[in-house]
Amino acid sequence: MKQYNSNVMGYFLTPLLILLILSSQLFSESDEESYSKIIERKRIILSASERFGINPMHLSSIIYTERTKNFDWTDEAFDEMIARVGQNSSIGFCQVKIKTAYFIELQLTDSKSEFYCGKKYEKILQVSKTPFQLIEKLKIDSLNILYAAAYLKIIQSFWQKRGYSIDNKPEIIGSLYQLGLFHSDGKVREP
Repeated sequence: MKQYNSNVMGYFLTPLLILLILSSQLFSESDEESYSKIIERKRIILSASERFGINPMHLSSIIYTERTKNFDWTDEAFDEMIARVGQNSSIGFCQVKIKTAYFIELQLTDSKSEFYCGKKYEKILQVSKTPFQLIEKLKIDSLNILYAAAYLKIIQSFWQKRGYSIDNKPEIIGSLYQLGLFHSDGKVREP
């Protein structure tokens, strides 16, 4: 009986899984829709870029990539719920992960950290008191974009301190934004 039940479950789950994968591709945000949403938030993107001293085209490109490659209807439906049960979900307009956002907050305020960007950035984003407070912040487009800009600043600043300016290397900045500053074993990605 056990074998029969697992076969029956597989029979129903396989088509369901295929349907879920196809529907996420069919209902993902189009290039045009992503571009339009970025244009609608142009002022916010420019302001965030200016506050962190980064290139707004780099930030816009990263947002565009996140939205066209990593965002679909399931993000709208489930990301916040997944984050509220303690999982490291991506939230909001730039799809910033909870752990990354918290890392950003800590690095902007910890002058002893190797990822610290400088005193002028310390008060832009305050450290959240609870994960739920952080989730609420990330749901606000202007703050979500600010977190993405801060992360780019942290990446660029970290590499600059190591003697490698990547300010004019969007391919490296974009790759590091997507991969993160750490390897899967927790070691820092050194330039």
